[in-house]
Amino acid sequence: MAIGHRAEFEGHFDHLSAGALAFPVCRDCAKMHWYPMTLCPHCQSSRLSWRPVRGVGEIWSWTIVRHAFDQSQAGKLPYVVALVCFADAPGIRLVANIEGVAEADLRIGLPVRLMPPADGQPLTRPVFGPLRAGQASLA
Repeated sequence: MAIGHRAEFEGHFDHLSAGALAFPVCRDCAKMHWYPMTLCPHCQSSRLSWRPVRGVGEIWSWTIVRHAFDQSQAGKLPYVVALVCFADAPGIRLVANIEGVAEADLRIGLPVRLMPPADGQPLTRPVFGPLRAGQASLA
């Protein structure tokens, strides 16, 4: 588990560091949820585990950030922040960065996939890029 992360997020960061994406699932009602918490928001059970998903989704909404709210981000402007939804994680909308898509090509429903780290280091945050022909589809 990364230093400074709450225990509820351990499974998220463990999967992410392995290049995968997973969400909490309740072992009693079988519903997935996102934002990690100690109790299922659907049935209040504490019997939670992590279910991996394929890492393929689509943009539900997005915005382009053009102002650095933190000076460490000033050299990275503009960047895209999106809500990504997943066919294999019903009801989940994950806030993530989108890279490799021109502003003119952004649209609701754009298929995206979890991007591997460019530098070979473990992922520390989810970044998605376009789903290109020949890659795993949303179906």
